[in-house]
Amino acid sequence: MADYSKSRFAIGSPMPENAIQTTFPNMEPLITPELLKMRHLLGVSLACAKDPLTGKAQIITDDILADTIEGAVASAELELKIDIFPVKRREKQAFDLNLYQSFGYFQLSHRPCTSVDKLSVTPSNGLDVYVVPNEWIEGAYLTRGQVNIVPLTIAFVQGTYIPQQSSGGAAFLQILGNRAWIPAWWQIEYTSGFPNAELPRILNEYIGSRAAVEVLSQLALSFARANSHSLGIDGLSQSVSTPGPQIFKGRIEELEEKMKAISKKVKALFGFKIYSGTL
Repeated sequence: MADYSKSRFAIGSPMPENAIQTTFPNMEPLITPELLKMRHLLGVSLACAKDPLTGKAQIITDDILADTIEGAVASAELELKIDIFPVKRREKQAFDLNLYQSFGYFQLSHRPCTSVDKLSVTPSNGLDVYVVPNEWIEGAYLTRGQVNIVPLTIAFVQGTYIPQQSSGGAAFLQILGNRAWIPAWWQIEYTSGFPNAELPRILNEYIGSRAAVEVLSQLALSFARANSHSLGIDGLSQSVSTPGPQIFKGRIEELEEKMKAISKKVKALFGFKIYSGTL
């Protein structure tokens, strides 16, 4: 079990960003098979077309839907470039003098970030040379993966008194000397994802839509051999035509359009673009 007793947490909820109280329930548990059927598969029979060999129809059960939802979560993490369930991570970042003088600016690789658990100077031997005091870590923009060091408070580290720094604390690590850039100098341990497995409802809409598309695609394939059939007895005949695999095409396209719209919103919320240049 991870220890978060010394972690620096975000100042509010990931959605609405930095919210500390809301009257509308924006967060909810991961979508369940029952909610999937109610929100995205209402009126859709989960019985596949009859197998021509056995004459029996296979039913898409709740266990199959639950497995499809888990697959949709994995797809959503890759497509949206975010963590959904909490993941504790450790990553190394270079020392950049320009970023360091900008109050120790860091941009984490994974988001939304919910806590910074440890920030240290850790060279290649894996031993911590210096652990940044927790009180100096600014978490105002953690949701977007941004971390800053603001050494403007008095802190104690392992019983040692560290006085308040002036000029933004830019010189509180004398060990760096005049180096402008050092590879893999900082080590950051942090937790990304949504705490307590509570997801924004809009994200559940994306996951549910992704899972529903997969289910409808499976159902459509089962109707691929059922475009039309005819029956003839004693000179009388009857023909029946069906949409076949196109039966759910309209609904699938609608869900895919919804996913595109949600994707833009989620990436705008948790994404972070940096533009840089030289003169």
